[in-house]
Amino acid sequence: MIIFLVFLCFIMICSCKFCFPNLDSKYLSKEYTQAIKGIFVIIVFLSHVRTYVDFNGAGDIFVIQILNYFGQLMVALFLFYSGYGIYESIKYRGQKYIDLLPKNRIGKTFFDFALAIILFLIIDLIIGKNYSISTILLSFTGWTSIGNSAWYMFAIFTLYIVTYICFKMLKNKRFLSILLITILSLCYIYIMSLLRDNYWSSTYLCYVAGMWYSYFKEKIDCFFSRNQKIYYIVTLLIVFMYIYFFQYRYTRLMMFNFVSILFCLSIVLLSFKISFQSQLLKWFGNHLFWIYILQRIPMILLQYFHIEQYDSYLYLSLCFVITVIFAHYTNIFSGYLKNKIWK
Repeated sequence: MIIFLVFLCFIMICSCKFCFPNLDSKYLSKEYTQAIKGIFVIIVFLSHVRTYVDFNGAGDIFVIQILNYFGQLMVALFLFYSGYGIYESIKYRGQKYIDLLPKNRIGKTFFDFALAIILFLIIDLIIGKNYSISTILLSFTGWTSIGNSAWYMFAIFTLYIVTYICFKMLKNKRFLSILLITILSLCYIYIMSLLRDNYWSSTYLCYVAGMWYSYFKEKIDCFFSRNQKIYYIVTLLIVFMYIYFFQYRYTRLMMFNFVSILFCLSIVLLSFKISFQSQLLKWFGNHLFWIYILQRIPMILLQYFHIEQYDSYLYLSLCFVITVIFAHYTNIFSGYLKNKIWK
């Protein structure tokens, strides 16, 4: 695992671009955020693959400690950028975007996830793994799993649906819409704490934080551009708050959400000065969904054929290569089907 981490760090260092003395106005552009998402989806991959095989090398133990440190934080930015992106679209496209949200965002996301679930069902048939009908049906919502990652998709579906309902109901009252989404998100976190493990909702508010950031973005950018000293003070304050409160992340129900938001804000504020220009990282970020949702298929299959018993690094490398190829061609196939269906 250490080789993968070193390679990732090497790409990050080589592609790192600093913006001085001014602030980079493109810090939340799709181009910049795709690279950051690419970094974290690779970290997610490493976090998942270690649950299928033991890595006992000295360097591997160090990587595992890093992965344990991140925990659920590694997906926090996915939710933040999603909330930010949706509200940016609402700001510039208005009611038309909201009206098309069930079709273009919820419908297409569900279609992709359903396609992934079907692929997992095929794998389960190959390896002889059986699930009840209710488990299979609920797996299409993300409430249960048939080998796939589930909680994140369930969270995304609920957030998209709540976003649509709130903006559709309150129409042009955008501040009230985001406020209502925030309140309903808090209710979701409480309910899920009674029904599921904490990780099901421990980063849930990052989506709402992304929406709030988009809502105030123009004022934030203007404020920082006028006085960069304030930018440095605020950035240092947020980073230090994140470092300090990190140790208390498991103490209370809402603390992990609070720490996750501080983590996202730290990355966003640092993006004013630092960006990654790697086309490779951007490719991974652009294929985030398929890499995230399909990566367990080669992990399950290769474990079924006991590849990990030969060499853990062979298992890791094969999982990575197959995931990349699988994600690439599934993305093309899904795009083809969606063009036919949504035409």
